[in-house]
Amino acid sequence: MDPVAPPIGDLSPGEVRVLGCLVEKEATVPDTYPLTLNSLRTACNQATSRDPVVQYSDHDVEVALAALRQRGLTRTVHSTSNRAIKYRHVLPEVLELDSAATAVLAVLMLRGPQTVGELKSRTERQHAFDSAEQVADVLAGLAARPTPLVRRLERQPGQKDARWVHLLSPVPDGASPVAPQQEAAARGPIDTSTIADPYGAATAEFYDLLATGMWEPFGLQLLDLLSDVDPATGPIVDVGVGTGVGLPYLAAAVPGASIWAIEPSRAMRTALHTRMLLDDQLRTAVTVVPFGMADAPLPERASAVVVSAAYGHLTDDERRRLWRYVAEQLAPGAPAVIGVLPPDRAIDVEPVRYRQLEVGSYTYEGWQQGEPIDDRTMRWTMTYKVLDGDAVVAEYSTLSRWRCDGPADVRDEIAPFGLALDEHEGCVVVRRPG
Repeated sequence: MDPVAPPIGDLSPGEVRVLGCLVEKEATVPDTYPLTLNSLRTACNQATSRDPVVQYSDHDVEVALAALRQRGLTRTVHSTSNRAIKYRHVLPEVLELDSAATAVLAVLMLRGPQTVGELKSRTERQHAFDSAEQVADVLAGLAARPTPLVRRLERQPGQKDARWVHLLSPVPDGASPVAPQQEAAARGPIDTSTIADPYGAATAEFYDLLATGMWEPFGLQLLDLLSDVDPATGPIVDVGVGTGVGLPYLAAAVPGASIWAIEPSRAMRTALHTRMLLDDQLRTAVTVVPFGMADAPLPERASAVVVSAAYGHLTDDERRRLWRYVAEQLAPGAPAVIGVLPPDRAIDVEPVRYRQLEVGSYTYEGWQQGEPIDDRTMRWTMTYKVLDGDAVVAEYSTLSRWRCDGPADVRDEIAPFGLALDEHEGCVVVRRPG
């Protein structure tokens, strides 16, 4: 029976890289396969046996994995002895490949177009071919399929031997690498059930509807924690301001203060600007800074710093810049208020509805589910439903990573910067001594 037509002719470069790494590592390091997210990212970014060399983030790899999982090419593995989720491929099963053909495809996926001789040498760790003729036979078989998986390229001037290229992707030879989330955006959404854009369009659309009530306790707390702030010492820097749900509380807590609103998501900023246009006080007080914390221009002096619900999303580089800024440029004795949300260690969270709201004829629901990536990191799936009675009108899900932190973790992070910390319900207050 002929192999079925594979559902993979339009894989993105990022998806090809991730799939190729899974295939390679299964053969070369079987003791550590399936791979954790960290191991898979390292495999994608290694400088040897890769063309081109790329620098993918964890999120980049997760985007590619989501697409591959939808196509039925990868699986997640949950170990009873290890809480970290691992990933494996099922390429040979989907395409009905033997080990020789799998090895050839893996090298083509990871190193681009290759000659027969190069393939014989570079597949050695995955499958030992006795001769170049055996490699040529495998290539001929892959090319002769009803849906070809490889193609022979025309020899270019100066080339002694013709090269072969895989047909799992339409990306032309020599194309520069692009981050997987950019690839996905260019070709349209993968599926509404696996949108890997945690604070993009889907989240921004529903954030105000479903999260506003949950934000209120922290907002009321800010009224107290910021009551002694002197606006004359500088602006308030709000990191990860989102749609601006908390800005009215900041404005009320420190009348007359200017506010620098740090927000990297364009979709969230769209909602933020709308909120500001409807509020004269916010429109004059708030400066929207369209960058993440690692790159944002910041005022020379700040009267306060606020990181409400975004601290778990900050990268290591963003955290280091945050604490350096607090240590060097926050007014002495002024507060940096950091929201510290449970859990403080990664756990499994079963799907739970956290909000339901009726607007017009429709009912809006927010659902969340979490799973550990490692002891400190979780993957959250946020699902937004629009219902007409019992009928689902629309449903969107987003994926995001979250670093779990408790007060002790923040205390360890700020120790090198000489900062002091006080614990409060649901947050910590960090100050520059003096």
